[in-house]
Amino acid sequence: MSSSPLVQLRRLLRSPWTITVELAGVALAGLAATLVEQHPTPTGRVRFGQEHPLLAPLVGALGLDRIFTSPAFLAVVALAAASLLVVVWEQWGRLRREWPAPREAAFRSAPFRREWLRPASGAPRGARVTTRGRLGDLGSPVFHVGLLLVTLAGVSRMLFGANAAREVIELDTLPAGAAAFQTQDQGMLAGPVTLPRPVRLVELRPAHYPTGALLGLSARLEVQGETGPRELAVNAPVQLGATELFLTQQYGPAALLELPGPGGPEVRAALLMLGDGGDYQWTGPLLDGRELRLRAPVEPGATRPPAVAELRVLSGAALVAAGRLQPGSALSLPDGSVIGLRELRWWVRVEAARDPTTWPAYLGFGLAVLGVILMFGLVRTDELVAVEAAPDAPGEGAQERVVVALRARRLAPLFAERFEALVRREQGGG
Repeated sequence: MSSSPLVQLRRLLRSPWTITVELAGVALAGLAATLVEQHPTPTGRVRFGQEHPLLAPLVGALGLDRIFTSPAFLAVVALAAASLLVVVWEQWGRLRREWPAPREAAFRSAPFRREWLRPASGAPRGARVTTRGRLGDLGSPVFHVGLLLVTLAGVSRMLFGANAAREVIELDTLPAGAAAFQTQDQGMLAGPVTLPRPVRLVELRPAHYPTGALLGLSARLEVQGETGPRELAVNAPVQLGATELFLTQQYGPAALLELPGPGGPEVRAALLMLGDGGDYQWTGPLLDGRELRLRAPVEPGATRPPAVAELRVLSGAALVAAGRLQPGSALSLPDGSVIGLRELRWWVRVEAARDPTTWPAYLGFGLAVLGVILMFGLVRTDELVAVEAAPDAPGEGAQERVVVALRARRLAPLFAERFEALVRREQGGG
């Protein structure tokens, strides 16, 4: 007789193959997120294209730079939620059946069981079952409820949450609204990330270890309408309405250049990225097809941008002009045009998120931890002591039959000593 479609669906969702596919999908998504910058800014896309010219088109086409809002990952997580829902339903059903104390017949195959005769005593006749550590039975169901909440929060996050990012230069102001960010990565049912009020990045403050390695990064913000500044750090986000701002560790010098244009000098910001040699570099085209290369050495442990930048202008492989510029100086080109360096400031990548599922996710994590504590901290044991008359027993005088048994849900060998203590107590006459 064939099973109903509902039973077949439940078997499919509980299938080891289905669960393996779910775990593999989540693992591959996590791997992609660690290898590819998520919701990249224009500068990030350019940098990734320069470093990986063959992979960049594929990453963009497959959406690997926005993996956590992609339909494929949503399908994997939704499938995992459905499997967890089946598991939770089955576990709570089993808990309802097994929560009461077991009957005497359940101890016939107990790992610890002993039976003997003794002279009749005043002990009450019948079976007495004692249960300890009953809360340990809640461990697995509570753990899986926590996982289900986390998974459902992830599905909701992909549908209703949104991320955004922008590279911000010191003294720049982020406008209110969605225009504050260069890139948006929205859930299927979500709107863009917005700022309720303009925000100005006043100062970026890097801190370093004695070796020169980056220790931490913080920024001082001014929010329009607020009297005092806000502190934004890598591990200390700032909440502005429904939007949370995060500071990343991607930063470097920003050169404000005056480049020749058709209508006169044009101001352009060049964001220098850390290169292989330890210096910060930037490469970009001029209007006439020539290439401008910029390099700025930063001293280890420096808290402020460098005071000098090296400029080179190339036409193909030929060097057109080169020079070391300080803020306020300029480099003259053979055609009479001039490239000026206005300022050198820090820039930093700022990310933002709007996540309506934070507390359900935290609750899910809390329940999962509680479930683990219950599972490994408490082990349910059921103890049976049964005393009954034994009129057909050999020997003189009335006797009674005593049965002592112990069942442990897990780690049964650890309860051998408790069982022996129970036997000694009953052998003493009850």
